[in-house]
Amino acid sequence: MRKSRKTIGIDAEYIEALKEVARKRGTSISGYMRQLIDEALKIESMGYYAPRALMERWVELVLSKVGFAYMHVDILELEDLDEIERRGEILGSTIAELGVDSMKIIELLGLSSGVGISQGSSIILLPQSSRVKTKMFHLIKGLAKGSGLVISSSGSLVIISPPRKTII
Repeated sequence: MRKSRKTIGIDAEYIEALKEVARKRGTSISGYMRQLIDEALKIESMGYYAPRALMERWVELVLSKVGFAYMHVDILELEDLDEIERRGEILGSTIAELGVDSMKIIELLGLSSGVGISQGSSIILLPQSSRVKTKMFHLIKGLAKGSGLVISSSGSLVIISPPRKTII
């Protein structure tokens, strides 16, 4: 069944910029705009003003370029790695209860803190020599456990994957 469509007006300069963005992302302007609007509506449904959320994310990206990262406040105070992991599990179960995609959060935390890399649909946590990054490693591992993700190890690497869907 075909969806009903409406036309909206967008200034020509934005269309040219959107064409370039869509081309770089391997999609159409329409596909890109649908995804952008869908994400904006999710933000709005949580009571946040989407343009402000995008601006805040831009600030976060700028700060990440100069070494800032998301950091759970407990990481700064706690030294016990098992306790940090346990707190991560609590955070993960809370995120799961809220219905938030924990893989997206783990990817953001892992990449922004430099402890993880994205590989296909998985996030790989890398061993760390820095004490703060080691704490972040354990927090993210606990978050994955608490949110019910699949965790496996290969040597000193930890691989976090979405749960496998059973086909009936």
